[in-house]
Parts: sequence; C-alpha cells; structure tokens
Amino acid sequence: MFAKKIKNSILILFLAVLYAGNAQQFYFETGVSNAFFKDYVNDSGENTLDLDYSKPIEPMFGGGFRFNIYKERIRLNIGSNYSKYKIKTGFYSGNISIPLTYNLSYFSIKTGVNFTVIRWKKLDFQIHSHISHNWVVSGTSKYRDTVIDLYKEDTFDKTLFRYHFGIGLEYEISKNLSTYVSYDLGNSIVESNRDSNQGESYNLRTNSLSFGLLFSIEKKEDKKIENIENESE
Repeated sequence: MFAKKIKNSILILFLAVLYAGNAQQFYFETGVSNAFFKDYVNDSGENTLDLDYSKPIEPMFGGGFRFNIYKERIRLNIGSNYSKYKIKTGFYSGNISIPLTYNLSYFSIKTGVNFTVIRWKKLDFQIHSHISHNWVVSGTSKYRDTVIDLYKEDTFDKTLFRYHFGIGLEYEISKNLSTYVSYDLGNSIVESNRDSNQGESYNLRTNSLSFGLLFSIEKKEDKKIENIENESE
C-alpha cells in the first residue's frame, strides 16, 4: 500500500510539472497552523486520548501554480506545502492523564479548486476545496522522559491522504500581482495502514491561516498581443 501511494504521488507531481507551462499564475504562501488527533481509537476500540491540552501554533510554507478554468472565477490549484505540527495530548491511565507530545514535519502535494463567490471591484471572496498526499519528513513523540523516533518505530502512519476546505479573500494589487489571506480546515482520511499499530485509527485535524502572493505568468502570445496593441496606438 505504501509503494502504491508513493507511485500515485509521483504521478501527481509529474502532471503538475507537465501542466505548469499552461498556468496563468504561480503563488508563494506562508502561515501558521495547529493540529490535534480527532476520533482516536486504540486496538481495543476505545478513545483514551485527552484533547484538553493547548494546541500550539507552528509555521507552514507553500507554493504552486494556478490555472483558470472558467472566467477567472473557477481556478485549479496544484502545489506543495511544508508544515510543522506540535501536538500536545495525553492518554488516560485510569483517571489520570499522562502528557504526550508529538513534534511532526510534513511535506505534501495538493490539488484543488478555488471558487470566487463574490467579486467587488478588486476584491474576491472565495471558497476552496482540495485533497493532499502527505509524508512525515521528521517526527518524534515524547512520553515523560522518553523520546521516540517515529521513523524507527512502526507505530505511526508516515503517509496520509487528507481533504481540505476553507474560505479566503483575494485582492488585486496590479495586473500582474495579487495578494490573499486564506483559512483552511483539514482532515485525514481514516484508513488501515501497516505503518501504525494494528487496530488503531485517528483523524489528523488541522486549522491553518495563510498569507500569499500571486504572480501572473506572462506568455509569449500575451506579449505579442500587447505589442500589437501598443503599435496600433
């Protein structure tokens, strides 16, 4: 299953590179996010996690390409992200909650669609939805004074498929430059995986706030049209 996931993601990356030449814009973004394990079930079918701990905010970075699908109101996005998560939780031993901390870094490839719902002058109100394939780049868990490398211990899923949705505002600064702010809610698809303990399942829930810049890609055809228009004037 792991090999199949890798092949599928390599295919997505190849298609992204292949179609990048047809993109109308490329973007860079940075932001912050937090994460927690939702709907955890252990091998006995019980939820033993304590979710009342604080949810630390960690940085994220990303970039990619945007394609116009319909009248600049529906756009396809293809890109990648690097995100860090610090998850503070605990597991119950009787009535006592024992602290457990995860430090995780993920690299992801994502694709999805942006919809402009309302357009007012140079400001767009948007909703978005996308899916992503995520790999753990590095990860540790700390229980009391014990630190576990999650790569060496086969007790944690190292790859995740996730689905996201959210809202955003985009403002056109100039013909070739726009800026945006976006809120994103992400969930992982719960599935059986040989990377984790048998019988365990969970949903990695994230909340993200990102800020980005969109740059228009000037094509040769556009340049020719612009030159012709200038000459005619």
